[in-house]
Amino acid sequence: MLTRTFAATCLLLAAAAPASATTGPWVATDNVRVRLLATAPAADGSLQGAIEIKLEPGWKTYWRSPGDAGVPPRFDFSASTNARDVTVSFPAPVRYDDGYAASNVYRDHVVLPLRMTVPDPAQPVRLDVVLDIGVCEEICIPVNLRADLELPADADDKEGARVIAAAQAALPGPGRPGEFEIRSLRRVGGSDKKPEFEVGFIAGKPSEASLFVETPGDWYADPPKPVAAPGGETVFRFAVDRKSAAGPIDGTELHLTLTNGGAATSRTFKLDGGDARP
Repeated sequence: MLTRTFAATCLLLAAAAPASATTGPWVATDNVRVRLLATAPAADGSLQGAIEIKLEPGWKTYWRSPGDAGVPPRFDFSASTNARDVTVSFPAPVRYDDGYAASNVYRDHVVLPLRMTVPDPAQPVRLDVVLDIGVCEEICIPVNLRADLELPADADDKEGARVIAAAQAALPGPGRPGEFEIRSLRRVGGSDKKPEFEVGFIAGKPSEASLFVETPGDWYADPPKPVAAPGGETVFRFAVDRKSAAGPIDGTELHLTLTNGGAATSRTFKLDGGDARP
């Protein structure tokens, strides 16, 4: 199974990889360095790229939903030329628990795929991003860096193209029904100020799976814990602190990301009474 999965991934990468790309210079400060990569604009004006972040060994930075501690990353592309509607995507993180707080982080290295629109593919493109991220070892420090990239007409960096394709392939996918998937989300108790939820899932090694929960900004989810349900099935349970929430429970969306053995899948549910629907 693993051999077939690896082979399929390699074929997808080969099929999806852009032929060439442009790689920008590294910009650095203590413990972290950053660069931009991008393909040439397609005929329809779409452009693929990536932000590559390398940290010193033992250092980490935060996912888009950092957890109990930390700050989410911020990216400002407003100074770019002939590029707009930039979307930053995120691979699944790992959970770091120091005994006081649980955070969702990347260790040592991460590549964040980009997608954007080029209004005029016949004109030069310049990407310019200001990053505000937190980086941590024993203590956390805020980092502000600016990276840029001029896209020539004759981009020829095949290694950069492979980095972009690999980053896209690492994003959480739709899962594999019956093998690796988030099956259900339902409310199992608690008050409206602190409701409790249960997530049904399938994974090759359920005891090694991790679940990440994203909620509205004024909801605060506890780290999900695996528990044995009736019948021996493993499920995740978590509670959400809604004491300061402004909106109702019904109609709210929760975004779930499941990881297991290097694979990741995501699914969004809309809460509706006691249950939730995709």
